[in-house]
Amino acid sequence: MRGFAEHLGVNPAAVSNWEKRGAATRMRYETQQMLDVDLARSPIEVKQRFAQTLKASAAAGSSGSPPPADSPGPAIRDLGARSRERTAAILAALGGQQPDDLVYTPSADVQRQVADFLASTARVYLVAGPPGCGKTSFTRHLASQAPGVDVQLLTADSWTEDIDLAREILRYGSLPAGEDPLLTLEDESRSLSRPLLVVIDSPQSRAVVDKVCRQLDGTLRQVLSGNLRFLLVLRTPPDVELAPYPVLAAAVMPGQDHGAGPSLRLDRWDAGTARDVWNAQRDASEPPFDALPAKIRNLARLPLYMSLIRAAKSTEPLGQANAYRLVEFCVASILKAAGLDVERATADLTSLARRQLASAWPHHLLPAIQGDPPGNVGDLTVSSVARLVRSGPFGGLMFHHDVIREYLFARWLAQLIESHGRSTVTIELLNDLAARTSTSADLRGVLEFLLQGLDATSPELLAAVAQSPSVSITETLPLMLDLTSDAPAFATAEVLRVCASRCLHDNGLPLARALLHTSAAASALGAEYPRWMLRVLRRFGPAVWSDIVACVETRLPIAAIHDFVRLAQLDTVEDAVFIARHFYVFLATDDGSSQELKALLAHPDWRARAALAEGIRAGRAIPHHTMASIMEALTADRDYKVRAAVAEAVGRSTAPGVEHLLATLLDDRNWHVRERLLQGLAARVGHDDSAADLVIRAQGAWRNGPRNVRVAAQRLLLKSGRQPTQDEDSSRSALFGLLREIRTGALRLPTNVQSALISQGVASADWLVRTEADLLASNGTATSTATGISKEAFRRLRDRRALQVALDVRDVDHAIAVAQAAATAGVQFIEIGDPLIKSVGIQAISAIKQRTPGAWIVAEMMSADWGRDQVVLATEAGADVVLLIGPASTASVSAAVEASKRLAVPIVIDVPEGRLIQRWVQDMERVGVDGFAITTNIDLGVAGFHPLDQAQLIRSWTKLPVAVSGGFEPTDVEASRRRSWDILVVGRGVTDSLDPAVAARDLAASIELTEGNRS
Repeated sequence: MRGFAEHLGVNPAAVSNWEKRGAATRMRYETQQMLDVDLARSPIEVKQRFAQTLKASAAAGSSGSPPPADSPGPAIRDLGARSRERTAAILAALGGQQPDDLVYTPSADVQRQVADFLASTARVYLVAGPPGCGKTSFTRHLASQAPGVDVQLLTADSWTEDIDLAREILRYGSLPAGEDPLLTLEDESRSLSRPLLVVIDSPQSRAVVDKVCRQLDGTLRQVLSGNLRFLLVLRTPPDVELAPYPVLAAAVMPGQDHGAGPSLRLDRWDAGTARDVWNAQRDASEPPFDALPAKIRNLARLPLYMSLIRAAKSTEPLGQANAYRLVEFCVASILKAAGLDVERATADLTSLARRQLASAWPHHLLPAIQGDPPGNVGDLTVSSVARLVRSGPFGGLMFHHDVIREYLFARWLAQLIESHGRSTVTIELLNDLAARTSTSADLRGVLEFLLQGLDATSPELLAAVAQSPSVSITETLPLMLDLTSDAPAFATAEVLRVCASRCLHDNGLPLARALLHTSAAASALGAEYPRWMLRVLRRFGPAVWSDIVACVETRLPIAAIHDFVRLAQLDTVEDAVFIARHFYVFLATDDGSSQELKALLAHPDWRARAALAEGIRAGRAIPHHTMASIMEALTADRDYKVRAAVAEAVGRSTAPGVEHLLATLLDDRNWHVRERLLQGLAARVGHDDSAADLVIRAQGAWRNGPRNVRVAAQRLLLKSGRQPTQDEDSSRSALFGLLREIRTGALRLPTNVQSALISQGVASADWLVRTEADLLASNGTATSTATGISKEAFRRLRDRRALQVALDVRDVDHAIAVAQAAATAGVQFIEIGDPLIKSVGIQAISAIKQRTPGAWIVAEMMSADWGRDQVVLATEAGADVVLLIGPASTASVSAAVEASKRLAVPIVIDVPEGRLIQRWVQDMERVGVDGFAITTNIDLGVAGFHPLDQAQLIRSWTKLPVAVSGGFEPTDVEASRRRSWDILVVGRGVTDSLDPAVAARDLAASIELTEGNRS
């Protein structure tokens, strides 16, 4: 054993430690990794012999003898089966390492979440949360509980920037990677007999996170098997920006709010859960949770800290109880209990922490690391200090948790900064470290411990830093206030007054927000605090609304709140809208008859009055009589926009006494008001059926309304399990939308309701509705053209060459003939141009979709305003992709993207004149569009920039596919030669040709549109 360990380069101390454990040693996990590494280093012929041996062993069966003649033969051990065996061994080994761990308490129904994920079209489940919240425990619990799924547990804490993700996945299953690991993984994934969920747990440095995300993006582009899924675990804050990895971003399962962000965000326990966990697992010598000091109870809400408190065997008060003091106390207690020299062991561990974090922060002012890493592995990995460190797979030491490493590094750094005192070195170190926290989770942890440590030992030093003109007010100073505690010692009244003055500048928003969350700021500013808050409100507007509200709710006394309202200028729109939107905070004791509320209800600007309705819809505790009087007044408002705002609030409300308001709004003279009422009613379907009954009783109110209102009424009925009203057009659209949302995973309905909707869809006379129902009835299995092109698949078109023929014609018969000819020639996308939609209507989309089943249909919607409606209309007509043309606000594009995610339809946005700038392109990328288009106005003639040059510029700013049009035809050598586009859009070169089929074939041949280039 020692000889083989020496061959592998294992530290002899690690072998000694294994021998000390004797029969209790669990070697499978560690030796498996060592063998994998040794195999990877071996020559090709050794790898080939090893692979042949594995195959021969599998063929021979476990007994080594050939199977009987009538035997079905050995079970095929694909990548999933091999991974299942490895994971079982890892879980068994981990289960015996730390018997005193807290019993894991899942934060959610893991089995249901996994089932929802596997039933959706998403391929990545993203879990995020702060350090110590239980992310790794969640993944292990999932691996042991998820039925019908094979799981890989890839631990990324030892990965470096040269990691190869595909190789790691194959290595986990003891499969040779070959010369091209990604190609090998693609081959292996095709033979998976059931889902394989690859867990990538918390890659450490941001460089490794970036590498993993880029490789995961590439894997999703090439490996298309629906059985290969990923669960990516990322430590936050800061949040990781996924826009640079477009396929990965499109493949992530949305969270409960269906917006951007993680699929599941973990955080600290609430107080009730922490109490239950502590009391259920404490022994007789430990006090009940409620007997702990208040600050200890608050810290124990983080699972890691509760675990450390239990390991330290002490719950005594810590003085200034912050996370730094807690970890300091626990580390010293654990080392002392192990019989170690606390000072020497701490020094050894600090040296290890510095070495591990050196690459994350290579600052020139940090002293070089002296001496060798600690070598007495056996002493530091005995069971009593297993909370701190453990043996790595190759003999080195690894910290049990990043938090321990960051505390030790911060402790050493605090001593270094204290030695420099009030100097430019101190300012430079803090400014640089704070700047790096925006992209580094581990350095953010270091800074948090550093600031808490200095606040406990040298608050006067931090106070001097806070008042220095050189300290950054956008990064360092806000983090000093945010990361220390609710009442940091350095934040004296003088310091806070200086901060309050400095934040009122253009770049002072982060500092203003930090001050609003600092409780001592109110007493430091005294009577000037409400006036300062108003100055902040007027300076930064909606960006600080939530911060001011949180401050008022949790910190301000009633007298200060009254001063704030008294000082506000309710005759101005800005102040009035803010107060009205949050009236439940500022007018909480109002009986509905105050002058302020009357002024808001009578405000001349409709936005202030509508803001009162939004405040009601926020769902906060509002006295019933106050809410009723506001609803009554707004329902009678003269402006339809105000009535529309309150209509949704009334529809959502289940409070008694609003029935007469429902009847009033039901008969409103404006159809938009009625539609918003329906939307509010739909939000409470499932809690009671009174909303559906209301629609049934008042069918006359909807029957002759605009189509969008009738569709909203039909959706409400269908979602509640009722029969739709006798209106074939609106019931068809409502049924199509519901079926599509069920298939994409955006909507979950009771099983009986869902089955009824599928049955109605299968029996529908409309072929698009039948297609959706058939897909659900067959568990989503169908050809790619029948299911459309997903957002993920559309983004994979980047760096490929696809053709799109734009039908900018007015004759639908001619358009169908050209579309069929183009599809036969191999054109992937058929664009229904604006002239055809305006001439024939959106039914042109459905007509051409039905006649060209082998192509994907792009709907050109000329206005990017009302973005959500544009996407819904195009999708209901059968569009596979929506192209938005025309200038649009970010809010409108965001609404369109929300609908596109719900309906699984990619969105391409035209780059309008004047928006060919990097910031706009990247803003649209972050909003969630799936591609960009350069459309050339034919009226420009020979003037203007060449569209290929514009496309090349956009492609340098984004990794999304770029479509370009510009009068191209088969003779355009420039378009054929250049690689500055992903989708080439051709119009008259095909549509005006006397033989469109020949023109389309010539075009496809001119750009070498081979099968390998197609999506």
